[in-house]
Amino acid sequence: MSNSAITNAVNAYSALARATAGGGADGLDARDQDTAAPGADFASVLKGAAQSAVTTLKTGEVASAAGIAGKADIRDVVAAVTNAELTLETVVNVRDKVVNAYNEILRMPI
Repeated sequence: MSNSAITNAVNAYSALARATAGGGADGLDARDQDTAAPGADFASVLKGAAQSAVTTLKTGEVASAAGIAGKADIRDVVAAVTNAELTLETVVNVRDKVVNAYNEILRMPI
């Protein structure tokens, strides 16, 4: 995996984290300003994205429980669950890419 491919993946994941945070006009929450800033390290990007993913999954869970109790509109429940499903698929795909990149690094000759 080339260095530019890794950089592109980090930038794309950072953009996804900002978009799912649903913050201000630029997609950043005030609390995410330091973790999603340009030039942020990979660990900060992953931490912010993981926090955002957990929040999205919890929102889907709460919406499902409210739907089962009959206290939520079915469209809101479906939207929240779909959003949670997409978030989970993204997290799994990123995990797979990170594991593959790690395995490629291990195979590099010294």
